[in-house]
Amino acid sequence: MDWNDKATVGKADYFPRKTFFEEAQELIATFYSTGDYISEYTDDYASMLTAEGKQDEFYYCLYLLSMLSHASDMIKLIDRVIRNMNPFRVKRRVISTEDFVGKMDMETYIRKNYVEKSRPRVYPSVVRQSTFQAPEYQLVLLILRSCGEIYRSIFKILGIHPQVTAFRTAWSYMEQMEARSTLLQRKYGVAYRRRETYLSLKKKVIYRYRQRKILSGEYKALMRLYEQMISLRGMDLRSEAALSMFAHEESFDDRLFEIWLLRKSAELLAAKKGIALNEIVYTPLYQARKKNCCAVCLQTSEERIEILFQNRKKLLPKEELKWYWEHDGKKEEIGAIPDLIFLKYPAGSEEAEKIVLADAKNRSWRLERDMQRIKGEIVQQIYIRDNFAVLFAEEFHSILVAHNIEGYQSRQYYHKDRPGCEISVVSLDISEENRQRSLENYVDGLCRYLEW
Repeated sequence: MDWNDKATVGKADYFPRKTFFEEAQELIATFYSTGDYISEYTDDYASMLTAEGKQDEFYYCLYLLSMLSHASDMIKLIDRVIRNMNPFRVKRRVISTEDFVGKMDMETYIRKNYVEKSRPRVYPSVVRQSTFQAPEYQLVLLILRSCGEIYRSIFKILGIHPQVTAFRTAWSYMEQMEARSTLLQRKYGVAYRRRETYLSLKKKVIYRYRQRKILSGEYKALMRLYEQMISLRGMDLRSEAALSMFAHEESFDDRLFEIWLLRKSAELLAAKKGIALNEIVYTPLYQARKKNCCAVCLQTSEERIEILFQNRKKLLPKEELKWYWEHDGKKEEIGAIPDLIFLKYPAGSEEAEKIVLADAKNRSWRLERDMQRIKGEIVQQIYIRDNFAVLFAEEFHSILVAHNIEGYQSRQYYHKDRPGCEISVVSLDISEENRQRSLENYVDGLCRYLEW
């Protein structure tokens, strides 16, 4: 694919969001999240709140996109459920001459015989009011209410933004869900106790139908869609609604690229030492920042590597910054927080013997033509080295990682007086056929710096 054709390719095809998201999904879901990894055992809303009780905008953007992927299908399934409620839940009066023989289930009798609509006071014994409270109907109502509450919270945090397609679509879905919730409550009298949760109602549904496998497919599909939405899975990141959201929330792609690079770096470093993927220790990203600890830890019998994510961990304290500029009588320090800091320790030691900085630049770089843009990023790395000369006395290794669709490219920059100082600029080929090979080349350079 020729680079000049990039404008006709489209942003979605050039930047493979769906692949990046799926390959780092669990870590993305924990960005600024107080909860552990999203699972069926996690409270639906616990992971959407920061320590101060404020919802995080980035996490809500993920939720909005996830709901947009499933909301229309959920509404269709709920409409089928409501249509099927009518023959069994509306009060009817039996006018058949068939007699009761022994014990007969009332609902079976109604299905077998012609019945005439009637008010409950005329013939209340046919269908009791309690039949309205079947757990599957309660589950549908809870799903509708939960989705409505999430949508309301999204609009409260992010605003309505009617000019953005994703927001207009979301507002329409929210109104449709709230209308169906009202219908279930007022027409059919569906209700559930306050202490009920999604999991408790789901258990009741499973218990009720586990012996008689007659649960309608609509309920099974609805539960699956709702659980995918809650766990942020199955998101259609290439849909038009999603692209509208990305255009509005540009920082999404930046964070997505950073978290994806963190995940892939950890996996490839582990592969170099034969560390199994399940032996990589991940800390939810919000907790790592809050506790000032590493986000990823790789360990062998002789050494370990810790990876910090957007976190100085007191290695680069602001008060140590040397360069500044004056603004309104105040000193504004010039410094930067690297996206990733790789620290290598000998086994049992707390003193790092190797430090490598890495910045994920969600930009398209071709080293031959984009040097003017790249120089500014290199200067930023020089600021970091100068600010913390004590920390990087003899060695300074930094990697800038961007992307292109023309092939893996790299270039190293050296210091004339300090041979141990090196800044590497890498541009990954993110096309599907070359992505993995590009990542392996990038990690080879990282291993050289870390002596891993």
